[in-house]
Amino acid sequence: MANLKKTIRMCIFCKNRNEQKSLLRLKCENKKLVLYDGYNRSFYICCNCIALIDQDDIKQKDQKRINKALCKQCKNKDNYLVELKEILTYVR
Repeated sequence: MANLKKTIRMCIFCKNRNEQKSLLRLKCENKKLVLYDGYNRSFYICCNCIALIDQDDIKQKDQKRINKALCKQCKNKDNYLVELKEILTYVR
């Protein structure tokens, strides 16, 4: 019988490695964040970072770190934190 390995992926914010099933997968398309649909490059966000983003009073340091990681993935300097919060409310 084959020994199947679990797929491990890394969160772009905290750099922790988790199983792929437990992460949220997003992509940047036309300078907007969207849920991954099977095409183009994507990135992952873990549950702990999602909980941090959902808080109303995010620390300025955490907000800068999250925005910097999103800008690096999408390769431009737009503010993606608002779009990410909208996606997270839609997913739930």
